[in-house]
Amino acid sequence: MTVMFLDSLEVREKTLLTPLKIAQRTTYLEWDSQPTLFKQYPHFCYRISLHDVSALSWLSHLRCITTLRTVSQKPYYQLNVPSAGNLHPLEIYVQVRNVSGVLCGIYHLDTLSEQLVLIQEIEDDGVESYMGITKRFNGFMVMMSIVPFRSSWKYGLRAWRYCYLDLGHQIGVLNATVRHFGLELTKMSHCDTDRLNLNMGMGDDEYITAVYGVGTVGNRPVKELKNAFMNVAPTNYTMKDIALAESIKNNPAYLDNHDVSQWSDYLGINRNRRSAREFFASNMNDRIMAELLELSVPKSLEVVAVVLQAHAMHLGMYRNGMFSMGGNYRDEVVQLLLGQRFIAGANMVFLIYAQKFTAHSHIEAGIYTQDIYLTCEHFGVGCSGIGAFYDDEGSKWSNNPLLYAVAVGGKTG
Repeated sequence: MTVMFLDSLEVREKTLLTPLKIAQRTTYLEWDSQPTLFKQYPHFCYRISLHDVSALSWLSHLRCITTLRTVSQKPYYQLNVPSAGNLHPLEIYVQVRNVSGVLCGIYHLDTLSEQLVLIQEIEDDGVESYMGITKRFNGFMVMMSIVPFRSSWKYGLRAWRYCYLDLGHQIGVLNATVRHFGLELTKMSHCDTDRLNLNMGMGDDEYITAVYGVGTVGNRPVKELKNAFMNVAPTNYTMKDIALAESIKNNPAYLDNHDVSQWSDYLGINRNRRSAREFFASNMNDRIMAELLELSVPKSLEVVAVVLQAHAMHLGMYRNGMFSMGGNYRDEVVQLLLGQRFIAGANMVFLIYAQKFTAHSHIEAGIYTQDIYLTCEHFGVGCSGIGAFYDDEGSKWSNNPLLYAVAVGGKTG
């Protein structure tokens, strides 16, 4: 049997959106068939609340439910991180070692209950060896996984783009949370994802895609994990898209750290973050737009900010923060973003391009956009990440591929 594997350029070609493709869409989603959004380990597993031990409190801000509503008689969860379609195709695992009040072990971060669920107790073994570390890591090793079917159920192969953008948002929150709590983020230099996935009990429907250390490497030697863990399905059912799954499986784990903005009101803005669906341009001042243009941009990205409405600021394009070309591009930008009319009320739209269309550039686009979200929340303005656009039309303003767009504008009141 030949395994179908698409490289990132093939993924791009197969997931381009055009006006014809949008017009030909006939897919109807039966929302009662949506796969579950949260992985649940068996009830007999030991659990510890993130609020019962002070050393764990920072984890409660990493991935958390901020709003619970009922839609069509089903619970509708909104998290502190955005997700295309509110599908949330991520899970988080944490190895904890030498943390006061916590049993040394590997845990699943249960977002629903805000608990750590013990998967495996550890002593002289751990996940360090899969990261090329020969000594025990004291503190936390945070592992993030992608569950492709949660997103591909709605988007098919284009879910590849959204899964990595979502992962970038989550990494952005990790960086900001660690910085707020004054913890030390340790960059990993290597990750053997094949062996790590196997020993973590991952099946063909979930893949660890990013790993970070929060703590320091100690002096005592460490061994490989003694036994593979139990396998727990991340969704109540699955339908495997082989091309999508293999493409995610074959991408190396993301290990880089990034500078992010630091805000004294971080805990509040992290939980209050929402994607705006309407804008009121007169309620946003030019100073905030100038602040947004000065945010640090990852080196892999090119950012074209289009100012659509302002009080005194020049309308037009700003490339990597610098004014480039004047003009009114509102209609063109709205058309680019599938004609979504609410964008016409925005003050500015960031078009995020990359030198290369890769999984890692999508992750960095997500990290950068998360910084925009939190900055907007701090200043009380609206923000909306947009992953759907006409790819070829986006090329008129850059020779690089378009990965993501972000609309920003004033809020009502």
